[in-house]
Amino acid sequence: MILDKLPPQNIEAEESVLSALFINNQGFEDIEFLKPDDFYKSANKTIFNTMLTLHKKKEPVDLVTVAQHLISKDQLENIGGGAYLSHISDSAPVATNIKHYGNIIHNIAVTRELITRATRIIENGYSVKNIDDYISQSQQSILEIQTTSSRDKIYNMETLMLDALDRIEKAQTQEKTMGMQFGMPTLDIFSNIFGSKLFLIAARPGMGKTALALSIARHLAKQQIKVGFLSIEMDKESLSDRLLSIESDVNALCFYAKESLSKQSKQTIDDAANYLSTLPIYIDDADCKIQDVERKCRKLKKLGCEIIFIDQLSKIKGDSKKSKFEIYTDNCAAIALLKKELRMPIGLLCQLNRNVEARSDKIPEMSDLKQTGMLEEDADLIFFIFRPGYYDKKKDEAQTQIILAKNRQGAKGVEEKVLFNKKRGMFSLI
Repeated sequence: MILDKLPPQNIEAEESVLSALFINNQGFEDIEFLKPDDFYKSANKTIFNTMLTLHKKKEPVDLVTVAQHLISKDQLENIGGGAYLSHISDSAPVATNIKHYGNIIHNIAVTRELITRATRIIENGYSVKNIDDYISQSQQSILEIQTTSSRDKIYNMETLMLDALDRIEKAQTQEKTMGMQFGMPTLDIFSNIFGSKLFLIAARPGMGKTALALSIARHLAKQQIKVGFLSIEMDKESLSDRLLSIESDVNALCFYAKESLSKQSKQTIDDAANYLSTLPIYIDDADCKIQDVERKCRKLKKLGCEIIFIDQLSKIKGDSKKSKFEIYTDNCAAIALLKKELRMPIGLLCQLNRNVEARSDKIPEMSDLKQTGMLEEDADLIFFIFRPGYYDKKKDEAQTQIILAKNRQGAKGVEEKVLFNKKRGMFSLI
């Protein structure tokens, strides 16, 4: 059985690193990523920990100082005495190879940690009570290794500028403009969404957050851009009916009312369904905790999705022991990190608080974002939906403003040539 085997190790590499440090203390700079626990042999772990202690105190690290420190801690005999230290000091073929041997030790340590966690996952699998929690916790356990074992990546300006020039050259020579066009000509000039972007679609309930997100998703999918739609609020049947109503221009209320559809309407719906079947939109409508959101978004990325909508923040479950403020803050921060990990735009739908209702001027402001200031802080772009006719019945209820209230890398603006079709649950340009 695999689990009965001796864990992966390389004692020779461990001894070579320790020996190289005896020869040249500057080697610590090349192996800053190594930790004592990365060493498999207990004696080597103790010796390396001693070396780190002396180095942090800015004391010389050599055979004498390490031996004296081990003696003071009653650890010299535990590591094999002075004879083992002498053996170590002669182990390095070349002192300059320390980074190479350090990488070997680190990679094997990560492998051992993966084996340990995988073993724990197997053991926990024999007493699963909730399969979704088990899968989520198992995935999180594995992904934590990627996070904790990652190295610092520091780039010099030459590398960054060469990469920037390469991106610009590609943007100038490609057939279409870089970035995603949402179908709003005024705001598309400013927003130009691509790469790691978190954009919010925010409004009071009933303003049409889901409708706008679906309208944008449909517009992008018609350009053969793969879209992921994580619907925590509405079920997949409701979303499908809404898309079908939009495409067929038939009121969804007629879909399930007996004998309410003419032969022509039925054919129109069939044609619309056949066309929608070809669009690259992927929908998930299950209840979610933030770990599920992360897992589903990674899966959508693997399916080839270039943008993901999450509907909506307030529906993502959190720790029952935490306040809504804490849950919102934690979940928003997690999604902000997720867009960086996936290197893709994520649209997060969220509600505005009741402050809007209390003002004579109903135009949304940043302070209206519900529950947490993290929304404003983490978002790269923030879109507000404002329908004056929603509050003032004398005005056209269809007339809509999409307000780009925050744009971290460009100008702000307002899209006014937008109409909301309440019966179809969709937005369209005038």
